[in-house]
Amino acid sequence: MEEKRIKVSPTAFLDRAKLFFKEVKIEAKRITWPERKQVLISTATVVFLSLFIGAYLGLLDMIYNFIISIILR
Repeated sequence: MEEKRIKVSPTAFLDRAKLFFKEVKIEAKRITWPERKQVLISTATVVFLSLFIGAYLGLLDMIYNFIISIILR
């Protein structure tokens, strides 16, 4: 089965692109950015939890490796 392609004139494409970027600009003006303090607290929380979970999983990995090495001896 042959696909039908719709031909779009270059000006129609440019008009749609202009409209798209115009709407993006309008929406970007509506963005409410968090305050610097909130960003820093959120970033610190993510970093701390990532390090904590990584250390926890690393510790579990070492324990399980030790147990498995004892069993396989």
